[in-house]
Amino acid sequence: MKLSKEEQEVNISFSPNEGNAVIYTSYPSWIRKMDKLVALNPAGFKCIKSDSISKTYVMPKEFISIRTKKRTMHLTEEQKAQLAERLAKS
Repeated sequence: MKLSKEEQEVNISFSPNEGNAVIYTSYPSWIRKMDKLVALNPAGFKCIKSDSISKTYVMPKEFISIRTKKRTMHLTEEQKAQLAERLAKS
């Protein structure tokens, strides 16, 4: 079963008394991202539930942060040329 974009979601929940956060997601890119984190850091990230359209993960709540401004990249012309060259090689 495949969900429409409107049906896909990510829910992050935690309470002040607990050390862990629970992430439920049915959004495919978040599932891939979280699966990579589980593989890279199995002590910190765990998949605790999985079905055909969603997964639920647990992780330390201190890993969660909110950005206060959008990240911008200020590249020099030389850096842009290096990036273009790397992209052309791949």
